[in-house]
Amino acid sequence: METADPHADVAMDVEERAEAETGSEAESSVGDDAEDDDLSVLMRAWVNERGAPELLEYEGAALENLMELVEFQTQRIASQPAVVANILRMDVDRVKYLVRSYLRARLAKIERHTAHYLGSPEHRARLSQNELDYAQGFAALEERHLRRSFLDQLDPHLRRLDETAAEGMDMVPRPDLDAAVFCRVRATVGEFQFDASEDPIVMRRNNIFITRYSIVRSLLADGKVELI
Repeated sequence: METADPHADVAMDVEERAEAETGSEAESSVGDDAEDDDLSVLMRAWVNERGAPELLEYEGAALENLMELVEFQTQRIASQPAVVANILRMDVDRVKYLVRSYLRARLAKIERHTAHYLGSPEHRARLSQNELDYAQGFAALEERHLRRSFLDQLDPHLRRLDETAAEGMDMVPRPDLDAAVFCRVRATVGEFQFDASEDPIVMRRNNIFITRYSIVRSLLADGKVELI
């Protein structure tokens, strides 16, 4: 009967770590992305969501997996000793807080710019089905309230809530994509043009910048930066 050599395992682990550290920074970041657990993914999404002026992509898979884990851990608590049960309960409470805060941040944006997110398929795609149902219901209630309050007293041509005037003025509130944000570089980008009037700046991993959200919007979508 063969037995595993623990020294061989240690040596293999050291070699793997050495190979990972000698790779490029960009490759290392990609590897980090592939190994992220659901909690890390949702925590990063939560921070990004709170910092971004617009609604970001919905992290449905990570959220669903964490809620399944919460249910599993909740069922375990009753059969555990008091000390272990308290630890599990604290972990469950932390995850529940994270999930609630993440969803509240998204709902606040939906309520603030409902017509904007319902106005195009591209924006609708960022909403979960539950969020879409909520947005549609919220928009219907808001329109009913405005009509009963004063819109029905105006001339018919003045009652629209999504009109764009001839001067280009839009009645639909939009997120301020030029809002200032802090971001940390997750994967080395290289030279990046922050402003057309300035020289490019080299963005290396772990660098921190303050800039307009619209400038790093595409980098955030690609996972190359994260908001802080």
